[in-house]
Amino acid sequence: MAAQPIVLFPCGGWRGIPPGQRSWLEEFARKRKLLALADDAPSSVEQISLEQLGNVEWSSASVIVMHPAWVHIAVPLKPRCLIVMLPGPEQAEEELWAKCRSWLCAYATLVVAGSEAFYLEQSFRRGSVFLMDGLDETSDLFARQAVEWHIDGFESDTLIRLQQRHRANWRQELLQKQEQAADSSSSGYADGLFYHSVYRYLTGEAELARKLLLASFEQMLLEGRENTLQNVYRFLSAVELEQGRLQEAVRTYGYTAQGQMEWGYAEQLTEWLACGKRELVKAQLYALNDDYRKAAALLEPLADEPEARSLLISTYIQMGRLGSAFSLGEAGHLKTAGDRRQWQHLQGTALLLEGKRHEAIHCFLSAGENRQEELHGMIELAVMDGVARELTQGNKEAN
Repeated sequence: MAAQPIVLFPCGGWRGIPPGQRSWLEEFARKRKLLALADDAPSSVEQISLEQLGNVEWSSASVIVMHPAWVHIAVPLKPRCLIVMLPGPEQAEEELWAKCRSWLCAYATLVVAGSEAFYLEQSFRRGSVFLMDGLDETSDLFARQAVEWHIDGFESDTLIRLQQRHRANWRQELLQKQEQAADSSSSGYADGLFYHSVYRYLTGEAELARKLLLASFEQMLLEGRENTLQNVYRFLSAVELEQGRLQEAVRTYGYTAQGQMEWGYAEQLTEWLACGKRELVKAQLYALNDDYRKAAALLEPLADEPEARSLLISTYIQMGRLGSAFSLGEAGHLKTAGDRRQWQHLQGTALLLEGKRHEAIHCFLSAGENRQEELHGMIELAVMDGVARELTQGNKEAN
């Protein structure tokens, strides 16, 4: 296994890697063959250029990607392992990088998230997700071990469950400390209750998740928080699904609906329930709570039915699984010219991620044939190419 290469796609040269991860990777390089697209890599790490990627035997190689801009270069290589190690998104992250992040994580074989919010988001979209945020040594150890196991060909399901339970208990201890310090009136306490609720949802403890969620909602109301019905209480409908309380879940979503679109969803859920389309109701409710992973699992066996297929396509797109979405749909089913152009743009991206660059460019050009502003697919590709090249360049004077 040690002879099989690991190729690192960094986030700004070698020195751009966060210190904790950098020291771990340098230790890695002493045991394994580590290559990096970084012109400031240490002597223990073999430097590789973009032009040399074609010389790697990708069927036996592992890849670690540390910036979303690499998505259209790393994914088409189809390595044996595609490990994504990304920090949480910046508060005002550009739309392009948010999309690239989503696509990269969807095609990865393992995701290591650098923030709790990002970790929980991905846990609702896929399996094989770990958290390594530097805030808890034990939690970080689970993530590092998972990467090493993954590269060596071992499953990490046990580690996933262990980390989720550890994080749930870690959250519980933080809350207890706040209570003992008479700090339970702070905004951090209410947020902690909510995060703890989500962890208990992930670990299958629905009743405890419900209790914590309602406590969080009550605390946020006392603080005068805005949009708590949509941002917090709505999640109760997903918890109620886990408890087998489908009618209550539909009713809960209805309480939180605002605006024409959400009122339409609530009406559709009620109609589907009355018609006995229980699996569609569950899938839509999971999707409306951003749990696309459970929604997709329910919809995939029903993909031959038009309503389920349509919902599954939109769910796959939300998950970043563009190839799966385009295997189910075609532009002809879209009603407006704008929708068809958007579909062509997404299809171009799916082709790009398959390594079919020329076909992707053709789709982008077709989407913008009659409207110049629809050429943003071409513009995004040029930006991604440029940033990817910049990411290989490090600051050799950095400490």
